[in-house]
Amino acid sequence: MPAIGIDLGGTDIKGAVISDEGRILHQDLVSTQPESGADGVADRIVGLVGSLCDTHGVTLDSTSGVGVGVPGVTRKDGTVVIAPNLDWHHVPFRQMLQDRLTGSAVELDNDANVAALAEAKAGVGAGCDSLAFLTLGTGIGGGIVVDGRVHHGASYSAGEIGHMVVIPDGPLCGCGKSGCLEAISATKGMISHAEKLIDDGFVTSLKKEDLTPKSICDAAAEGDEIGEATVDHVARHIGIAVANLINILSPEVIAIGGGISAAGSLMLDPIAASAETNTLEGMFEHTRIELARLGNDAGSIGAAYLVMS
Repeated sequence: MPAIGIDLGGTDIKGAVISDEGRILHQDLVSTQPESGADGVADRIVGLVGSLCDTHGVTLDSTSGVGVGVPGVTRKDGTVVIAPNLDWHHVPFRQMLQDRLTGSAVELDNDANVAALAEAKAGVGAGCDSLAFLTLGTGIGGGIVVDGRVHHGASYSAGEIGHMVVIPDGPLCGCGKSGCLEAISATKGMISHAEKLIDDGFVTSLKKEDLTPKSICDAAAEGDEIGEATVDHVARHIGIAVANLINILSPEVIAIGGGISAAGSLMLDPIAASAETNTLEGMFEHTRIELARLGNDAGSIGAAYLVMS
């Protein structure tokens, strides 16, 4: 039985009809229009669900229901505690959708959690029981799947891998703490490290005003000293976080996704090397560290799995 997966973003709402094998049967998107408030966004999701069903030739009651990935902190009761890109605070969003989609199962979760679920069910970890997912970009998000289900923990916020401290008293993070992985290895930290090396006088083809993760990785691939040193710095600390995940959880798969991961083996290989160095003997070889496979489709696929039995 197919399900409807909704990937709610600050700009667009992506929706798809997903088969129970995790294949996209039909997909579409509409603009989010967050200025319309939570009610307006809920109405747009309902409209998108109807359009997806009509175009694919199914009725909503012939699906498993509607799952939604949300860019924010969620709770078990379906409340969105905070979603900065939508300017939401304590919005009972699952109930708002349930009131509009009467008779249909509705579930929602954090967007990184649903991406982790997608990779575990239909992506790089297809068929595995346990997976940890890191998404590397402007920030570092994460999700954990154990026994085929998202692990939320006592706080319902487990999986904040980007806020694992890897350098005590290190750079200040946006969360207000110091030394978080996100402050070191996400976009801002990566650029800051390259800028420091430029200021220190290292020879490079890179210019401070043009620094991006892509330009740094491209320079590293060409043997640029600062490019290589920055990639090594970023990857080494991601590897420390990955080692911690292996030491604590010993998942079958660790999937690395997000924009920075587009560097491929240039980033993945030193992450794996650092993880192996920092993992307890006898544990590393039981976990596969691989690039995520589903890309921008992970959100809608994973959201659909929220309502699949």
